[in-house]
Amino acid sequence: MSGAHADPLYARNARIVRASVNAAHKRGESVACIGCGREVQPGQRFDVGHRIDASRGGSNDLDNLGPQHRRENRSAGGRLGARVVNTKRGTSRKARGLPTW
Repeated sequence: MSGAHADPLYARNARIVRASVNAAHKRGESVACIGCGREVQPGQRFDVGHRIDASRGGSNDLDNLGPQHRRENRSAGGRLGARVVNTKRGTSRKARGLPTW
């Protein structure tokens, strides 16, 4: 988890997004994932994700946050974290002669 998630603004806005999604589900409305656009099903666990990642200049403002499928959000975060670490080390998969799939 990045430092952006420790920001009180993120915590406040994440609560607002969660409450909004739960209220929409109670009204029977569909809610789209900000990552893939597919529906976040009622009762399905989800994360509050960034439309533009904080590391790429995104903010913790309400208009940059939205519901995202948990697996999708966390795998994207893992890829982003690996890229940061590998760049600092200079040990990307490509640099080590490994497939970059």
